[in-house]
Amino acid sequence: MQTMSERADAFPARPVLDDRLDSFLHRRGIARDAVRREADQGVGSPVLAVAAGSVLAGFGNHRSDLDLFVLVENDRLTRFPVQSHEHGTLIDVNIRRASAVRDTTAALRSASCRPRFDSAAEPGWNHRRRALITANRLALGLPLIAAPPWDAWYDALRGPWLADAVEQWWAVEAHRLAQAARWLLGPRPLAAAARAREAVVAALNARAAAGGQIYLPAKWVGEKLRALDDTDGLAVLREALAPPLDPQRQVPHALHQVERLLGGAAPLHAVLRWSTGVTTLALDDRTVVDRWQLRALEVPRPDLPPAGGETVVWSGPAGSALPEDLLPLFAGDMLWLGMAHPDPEEPA
Repeated sequence: MQTMSERADAFPARPVLDDRLDSFLHRRGIARDAVRREADQGVGSPVLAVAAGSVLAGFGNHRSDLDLFVLVENDRLTRFPVQSHEHGTLIDVNIRRASAVRDTTAALRSASCRPRFDSAAEPGWNHRRRALITANRLALGLPLIAAPPWDAWYDALRGPWLADAVEQWWAVEAHRLAQAARWLLGPRPLAAAARAREAVVAALNARAAAGGQIYLPAKWVGEKLRALDDTDGLAVLREALAPPLDPQRQVPHALHQVERLLGGAAPLHAVLRWSTGVTTLALDDRTVVDRWQLRALEVPRPDLPPAGGETVVWSGPAGSALPEDLLPLFAGDMLWLGMAHPDPEEPA
């Protein structure tokens, strides 16, 4: 799967960021120094503090809050969120351990052909998403504090590699959600409609990223498309957000839109692993699968892999039909779906 980012204006210039922040603060009578002081919450001296979020991305409105991402040198800290209302408007302070953010960002940057089988499990998927959110917010924000060498590290974030990573994330996520919708259409048509809608929104986010609008949150997809004057994309979005009155018709149409926007999913493969909280009990001719000890299903095959670990339950090329005996497990939320480049494909 090739990315296609033009990256035009993907990273706003410093004067643009200055203007966006100052306009936001001026309307609220807040000084920059007051925001800068919020960076020090007593858990370590800030080495990098970046005003970020929708305001700095250019999408904020009068109801918006201000995000402040802060990196500190504190080995005992993982993440420390603080919500400050001291200045009459919400400042959402997100404090991270600097070395952890540096390491996860380096891993994100070096992963040139993601996702792979070993990372297409639920924990790895969520970890990559969180790492991408942090890098994206920092790169599109305005540094208020930047001590060497973190000033240079911040500059290195603002490069083509991050634009490509954002576009790839949304493209893979769109194909993952489309695959889920395809499998769910028979047993759970309304759930399939929800996944199909999310797939179209993800594909439109990938389209926006290709045009240089790489701010990650999905909810701003309409504003990203407006910024690109993408009337076709906006029409697709309006159609996708319509109520799912006829899933049997709407889901295939949505899946067609995903393919039209992104092309086919090849060479990606669907990868199924057990969902979090699943346990299995193998009997003579069947396997009992339960989740959180709240509900259970019987599958008429005794050879399913045991729960725990990251064993692949099933994999196959994107678009493949799911074996009939596994479909109830997927529809019952017992299996977690990832998408991966085969290297090589795991045996089914």
